[in-house]
Amino acid sequence: MDAEPHPVVLVARAILPRRERFIAALTAETEQEIAVLDHDERLGALLEASIAENIVTAMHVLVNSIDPHTVDAPSSATSYARRLAQRDVPLSALLRAYRLGQAKFLDMCLSEAVNLRRTDTSETMIALVKVVAVYVDRVCEQVAHAYEEERERWVSSRGVLRQHWITQLLHDPSPDIRQAEAALGYRLGRTHLAVEGWIDRPTAPDDVMGVFDRLTSLLQRLLAPQGAPLAVPTDERDVRIWFPVAAARDVDADLVAGELERARLPVRVAFGSPRPGLDGFRRSLRNAARAKDLALSAGEHGPRAIAFRQIAPIALLADEPRELADFVADTLGDLAVDDRREEGLRETLRLFLATNRSYLATAEQLVVHRNTVHYRIAQIAEKYTPDLDRDPFELQLALNICRWYGPKVLRRSTG
Repeated sequence: MDAEPHPVVLVARAILPRRERFIAALTAETEQEIAVLDHDERLGALLEASIAENIVTAMHVLVNSIDPHTVDAPSSATSYARRLAQRDVPLSALLRAYRLGQAKFLDMCLSEAVNLRRTDTSETMIALVKVVAVYVDRVCEQVAHAYEEERERWVSSRGVLRQHWITQLLHDPSPDIRQAEAALGYRLGRTHLAVEGWIDRPTAPDDVMGVFDRLTSLLQRLLAPQGAPLAVPTDERDVRIWFPVAAARDVDADLVAGELERARLPVRVAFGSPRPGLDGFRRSLRNAARAKDLALSAGEHGPRAIAFRQIAPIALLADEPRELADFVADTLGDLAVDDRREEGLRETLRLFLATNRSYLATAEQLVVHRNTVHYRIAQIAEKYTPDLDRDPFELQLALNICRWYGPKVLRRSTG
């Protein structure tokens, strides 16, 4: 007859079905309690992955009675620690997150131990505390080592000095302009065009700087700036570049996208609007950052290059997702559904309105027959809510919001 599992194993098995809910709740609480860990979307995903892998590993240790002294930190946990080092987030914040996780995880385990109503509850609790403490201490030691190692490497690189002065220029109310210009080799009394670039395909770490250099050279050729650009990597997948340009210089995002594809560069880019002086240096970057956020919202189907001027009205509404969804539903009715069919109809209508209701021009852009456009527009008019005679600006705005925000503002398909 098989021996009864150890009480610690019984506790671990009991809490296993709650794992996903616990991970989601702990991620949300960590972001709420530790402000510096409330990141942008990409870094937030790394935080969630780190928490998830740690919880999964800890439960695996408990269920299988594994010695926690033999367990290594999950790869996502060390990756997250390295990224925090690159972003200059203090190590103390990361370690505090582990202590928070330890407390919440133990609380769940100890509550379940009590629910078992065994005579050896005290011994079970002591065993749980010891195992979890050893696991957290071991993982904290490893992620701290990864953080310090990456911080040392990052600080020793030439990009850190630049990043220091960039931070001063972006956030200091009265930065030392002369010293910053001398350190950066870039003059601020000109018109600046800021660019946010990010790697969107698997790329070996050793190749990243080469990709950024090639991107800078390609954009320099296309933009024909009035001086050398200022390029500063912000972490292992992102770079910021400023170009001194003529005040009226417009960016042809479609041309840039085509050149990126031809060069086989695994990057996407977002352009700000040209702005003068130190204030322009900051504002152009804010424009580029908003354009980048919108491009990321569009997902993998978004363009390889986007300019702020293309999407300014939508980007300025980025902080009101519920209101955007309501506006889209009120304007497009049944066409505001997250479905392939409706997506095709929305794109046809968007181009139809953008070409002043030209069936021929719309067909040319969609690479379909003119009659296909006639059929789709007739379908929209007959079967869907949108009034094609209403204010074209409202229709175009709603269609463009769908294009960039997708599922975030669309209703789920019931088909």
